[in-house]
Amino acid sequence: MVSTSAQDVQPTLTPTPRRQAALYAAFFVLVLILGAIAYFNIIFAVLLAGALVVVGFFQAFSFRILFLLLLALFFLISPAIPLSEKHFSKPIGGGGLFLQDAVLLLFFAVALFDYLKQPRLPRPSRWTRLERLFAIYAIMFFASAIYGAINRNTLTYLFGDVRDFLYLLLFYVYLHFFKTDTDIAFALNALIGVGFLFAALSLIDDILIRGFVRYNSGISFLLVGSTLALIAKMLTSRGTTPLLSTSLVLLVMLAGLLITFTRGLYLGFFAGFVMMLLVVGFRRSFKFAIGLGLLALAAVGTTLALGLSLDNFISLTTYRGSSAVGNLDVSSAERVLEVLAVLDELPNHWLFGKGAGATVAVYRFGDSNIKEGIVEWWFIHNNYAQVLHKSGCLGLLIFLMLWIGALLQGIRLFQRAPSSTAQSILLAAVGTLTAYMVTSITSPVMTYINTNFVNALLFASITFFDRLCYATSHTDRRD
Repeated sequence: MVSTSAQDVQPTLTPTPRRQAALYAAFFVLVLILGAIAYFNIIFAVLLAGALVVVGFFQAFSFRILFLLLLALFFLISPAIPLSEKHFSKPIGGGGLFLQDAVLLLFFAVALFDYLKQPRLPRPSRWTRLERLFAIYAIMFFASAIYGAINRNTLTYLFGDVRDFLYLLLFYVYLHFFKTDTDIAFALNALIGVGFLFAALSLIDDILIRGFVRYNSGISFLLVGSTLALIAKMLTSRGTTPLLSTSLVLLVMLAGLLITFTRGLYLGFFAGFVMMLLVVGFRRSFKFAIGLGLLALAAVGTTLALGLSLDNFISLTTYRGSSAVGNLDVSSAERVLEVLAVLDELPNHWLFGKGAGATVAVYRFGDSNIKEGIVEWWFIHNNYAQVLHKSGCLGLLIFLMLWIGALLQGIRLFQRAPSSTAQSILLAAVGTLTAYMVTSITSPVMTYINTNFVNALLFASITFFDRLCYATSHTDRRD
């Protein structure tokens, strides 16, 4: 198996103890500052920074353990949701922070100290196109954050945007730890496994305890990625995947998607699945598409048999089932009004936006969390409108270049993938990227805290195989 690690082909250069000590101290100061800003508690910040240094130094956690922990926290233990959401578990944290944020910091600490302990090597002479696009997007975001601070945007929202983006920066952590395609396969298998547990527990909770309520906690967008990853394995397994057991797992996950009663999620999942079929080819995927359709019907039939009426399904899917503007239900009307409000303010800041943490004045119909009326609203459901509002036309252009570039590169690499494992990983990435791009018309999963660590995984997976493809072709030319 070919490794993309630089140490396989280049000489080593050992760092001096003084350099390592300086980097340790710099990292300690950085985390100390971040902790003080985030928690407004200097004692806790000192303890947190010290703990991260100790953990990083002794390598107490591996990449696989931390990734499993992150999945378990988001899916099962501490979902990043409002307390009013229906869910079998409630978030653990306070002040806008969640328990998984500590794991995020551990991820960076472990990766940094693992990097510091390795021999120093010259940087590769070639960055992939996706790496360059990601770096440009990262620069754009931090410029937007600085601009938001200059504009005196609400600090809570500004810090929230920065925190969410830090999960996307796991892209670099993943690339550091990915040595072979089996490392990526482990991450996707973990995503499938924990996603299945989430779907099973959601079904038990929603059917037996809650009696079918609107079960969209925002976490279910992760289940879209899990389900599409499983479908990718089935499409590329070449008969090696156990059909019966895998189909039962898929049935549970489809039923878990169904009880979210979320139209944007349904549309995104369907778009991702269709894209996967197109990439694989009609002849190869026709029978599978028929089989998945039958499984979807079985999932619907099972929930109807367990007590979900068709009228209740329609009511739950349209969110409160009430008409707000013309024939639009409340959920749709609020999303339309958000986009109109963004477009109304756009001429004043069309190029660079209002900066991270920006809000928009929009009419809200009111619920258990907010009063009805005009409010300064921060959560713009249309992801493209959100980026346009905060980062302007320039930011939106860079944002689209990153996502569309990743999608196209994933398709190209799939067509040249050397193994079924590589095909499965790349097909899952292509399907999930497509699903999230479509879903983001109604829910901002391209920049969402709950999905950003998976988005980073998708980008890193494509970059890994792009590096591998370049290294292989470059070696062949030299030979």
